[in-house]
Amino acid sequence: MQTRTLNDRYRLDELVGEGGMAIVYRGYDLVLNRDVAVKLLRDQYGSDENFLARFDREAQSAARLSHPNIVNVYDVGQDADVRYIVMEHIEGPNLKDLIRRQGPFSVDGAAFVIRQIANGLDYAHARDLVHRDIKPQNILVDNNGNVKVVDFGIAKGLSDSSLTEAGTGMGTVHYVSPEQARGEQATPASDVYSTGVILYEMLTKTIPFDADSPVGVAMQHVNAVPPPPSQLNPNLPPEVDEFIEIALAKDPADRFSSAGELASGLEALARGEAFDNAGATRMMAGAAGAGAGAAAAATHGRGARRRPPGRGRGQNARTGNFRDDIGCVTWLIGSAILIGLIGLVLLAFRLGDFGLFEPTDRDTAENPTATPIVETTPTPSPTAGITPTPSPTVEETPTPEPSPTATPEPETVTVPEFVGGTLDQARTVAGDLQLQVEEVFSDNYQQGIIASQDPAPGTEVEPDATVVVRVSQGRQTFNIPDLAGRSRSAAMSELDGLPINVQESQEPSQSVSQGNVIRVEPTGQVNRGATVTVYISRGDVVRVPNVFREPVADAVSRLENAGLQVGSVNGQSCDFIQNQNPNFNCDEFPDGAVVSGSLQWEEWVSRGSSINVAYYDAGADGS
Repeated sequence: MQTRTLNDRYRLDELVGEGGMAIVYRGYDLVLNRDVAVKLLRDQYGSDENFLARFDREAQSAARLSHPNIVNVYDVGQDADVRYIVMEHIEGPNLKDLIRRQGPFSVDGAAFVIRQIANGLDYAHARDLVHRDIKPQNILVDNNGNVKVVDFGIAKGLSDSSLTEAGTGMGTVHYVSPEQARGEQATPASDVYSTGVILYEMLTKTIPFDADSPVGVAMQHVNAVPPPPSQLNPNLPPEVDEFIEIALAKDPADRFSSAGELASGLEALARGEAFDNAGATRMMAGAAGAGAGAAAAATHGRGARRRPPGRGRGQNARTGNFRDDIGCVTWLIGSAILIGLIGLVLLAFRLGDFGLFEPTDRDTAENPTATPIVETTPTPSPTAGITPTPSPTVEETPTPEPSPTATPEPETVTVPEFVGGTLDQARTVAGDLQLQVEEVFSDNYQQGIIASQDPAPGTEVEPDATVVVRVSQGRQTFNIPDLAGRSRSAAMSELDGLPINVQESQEPSQSVSQGNVIRVEPTGQVNRGATVTVYISRGDVVRVPNVFREPVADAVSRLENAGLQVGSVNGQSCDFIQNQNPNFNCDEFPDGAVVSGSLQWEEWVSRGSSINVAYYDAGADGS
């Protein structure tokens, strides 16, 4: 079997994907000895200038990007009439396949993937490049859990306004943003929307919009509201509904301001914290400028973000520190003014008690309870001309009525910061507060450390109020059983539902039947969110070694050691080989080296399979 090689360097081994304008092979770089992915423009488009320009643009766009979460482009070339792009080969499934096999994901699991997608997109957006076709089929996940964004085939720079050819303005319709569906130019916010659709699908195993026709789906993106994710997956916290509402906002300004902000907010939700969103803040500000009624409506919409129980107002989702948001500042200012007025009134009463305010006659007349002034009057003498010594007399003092007293304001205390300390430390500073202790699992706090509290620090409460402090038990662990010998479906069912990341890898095995589990790594106790790899048997198969260009004797030895039966070994002349491959260079190819085999290199075949080998014989007759 003669394999195809591009420019004597890139061997095409196996067809792995087909698109509208190109096909993708798993190939092998014969110079650098590594697996690659090779994308070839379909033959029917080789003479179409529009498609050639688009293909070249993809190569140029992708070549501008070098990031761990974006598939690398190694080379761009042309062999005769065939144009191709050589890319990094990723051994692993795409995200769509993972969603079908493992969905729905937990918030933790989704955040792990979304963060890596966001890192790649933010990198591209910072270089003024919008993907425009973000979908799970364009997200690859390798066997180590690394996420790679692929296929910048319709990617376009923000300044490339002239590139408006038909069919390239809109991504896959189930993930397209409302502005793209309306025919408007895509922006980074469009990629954020598509990422939000992917997140919705990961959490629910369902796309948010579907219809009988692509136009119907596009119109739903423009006008419809998707079902709340918690209706489709009851295991999701209610905060996820509001989070998705912001991610899928129709107005780009109301969405998360970047893919990175979306990922950070999702990670905050996974930790049980509040999330921040500049888009929602702008929406609230706009509503306030339009009038009090509009502001109230915005407060009940996306702008009024719910906070998880047990968390303080304005807690930063990324750092865990508490800071005031707009609503909190308004409340504090109003409370301060009210406390100030009450203080002035109390001060007035107290100053009066100290005699700094003398009651006037009017005060005495109008207030019978006021204390009257005591006066002395002389008693007239019965003997004229004699001035008697005056004898003071005291006017009868009326019994004062009891004066009303102001109702004292209830005494309050400020809740201290307990998070980050031990329970003994909390009891030391709690004073009269009553502590209710709960135990929780936490990824962020060691065992014995308080992970959260309710009410939040700084809250004013009565002295004997109860504060709930949640003490960390450390990370939650789960037992992973030894599933060796079980069927793949049984093993996956056993692991389904655990808050871990399950990966699958296939290996040959002489002892384990095809489709059964060889081993699981790791087993025993693992932390929440850990990655567990299930190794599935391919059966008793071997991989055909790549012996191209190797001396025929060495090649035969390698093939036999791999478990293959070597059949015929034939020498071929230069003329004969060039009839099969016109690009074969007889002067540069080593005499006696292998040129082809009857099995594809690196292909998995049954142990003991037969392979015929051909090698270049420079001395053979070319007739």
